Formats: sequence, structure tokens, C-alpha cells
Amino acid sequence: MAKRIQHQSQNASKDVTHGVKASGATRVTPTTPLDPRLAWMDYMRTFRGRREPDLSLGRMIGGLEREFSDRQRTLGDVIDMWNSLVPASLRGAVSIAGITGGTLTVAASSSSASFELSRALRDGLERALIERMPGRVRRVKVKVGGAE
Repeated sequence: MAKRIQHQSQNASKDVTHGVKASGATRVTPTTPLDPRLAWMDYMRTFRGRREPDLSLGRMIGGLEREFSDRQRTLGDVIDMWNSLVPASLRGAVSIAGITGGTLTVAASSSSASFELSRALRDGLERALIERMPGRVRRVKVKVGGAE
């Protein structure tokens, strides 16, 4: 390590440390450490160091695209059937939250929308959904909140 630092009198033509010559001695730039341990730390910092946060919207938009495509793939036919059967007055106040084990969960934006939807389900909407989608829907569950 002592041989790395060379003065002008010893070897003026060679610059082993890749530094900049200034006033007769070799000055090492901050990007090139002399100590191999420091060089190793600089190398490892690229893998272990703190990463700058990704402030772009690309990752978020990609996540939303995946979420919407997954939702369309799993619920697409149910959503289409729902939109064709539900009265237009209720469509804006209710949305499909999901389907699990044959239970279609519908989220209503308010308790009044939940009441009107429950009334429509009792009047034959639930029966029509079950008849049109016998393998997917066995019952409909209404919850208040979470409608977009």
C-alpha cells in the first residue's frame, strides 16, 4: 500500500493511483480510494447502500394496470351481468367488491343505497343473478361503505 503513493521524484511518468498530479505529489481523487478496503466498501455500497426512492409514476401506474386487468379477468363476466340487471338508479351508488366461494359481495356507498339494493335483491334481482350465473354466484351479500 505504501508503494501506491509515489512522489514526483520516484516515478514522475507513471501514475499508479489514477490520481491527479498537483504540486509535485500525486493527489488521489475521491472516486478512487487508496485503501483496498475502501474500494471494496465503495463497490458494495452499490448493492447494500440506501437507494433513492422511485418518484416516478410508472411503478404505480403499472400496479394499477395489473390490478384492473386481474379484476377484469376474475370478475369481468359478473360485472357485465351486474350492469345489465341492476337498475340505473343504483349503479352509481353500488359496486362489486369481490366474489369468494360463490358469494358476491356488493359495497354500497350509503345505508340508503344498501336498503334500496337489498329491496331490489329481494324483489328478484338475486334470483336473476343466480340463474344467469349458476356456477359463479350462489348468494349476494351487501355491505355499507367502500363503493367507488
